[in-house]
Amino acid sequence: MGDAVVYPKMASVRRAAEQFGCTAFFVRKLCRENKIRYTIVSSRRWLVNMDSLAQFFEQGAAPAEQPAAVVNGIRRIAP
Repeated sequence: MGDAVVYPKMASVRRAAEQFGCTAFFVRKLCRENKIRYTIVSSRRWLVNMDSLAQFFEQGAAPAEQPAAVVNGIRRIAP
């Protein structure tokens, strides 16, 4: 009986944003892009896994993939 169940620390989007000093919009965006773990409780209530959010801020965002040089005959121009 020594096996304890460890539940992840979850928080609302608003509380997670306040704790990490960002906007709730940004936290929802991370959820939609599957960059952090979350669960949808109802259509208007999401719970964010605080450990995955902390890990995201520690590691930073993954670099965006570079688009192909030519797509459908159109060459990309450097900014």
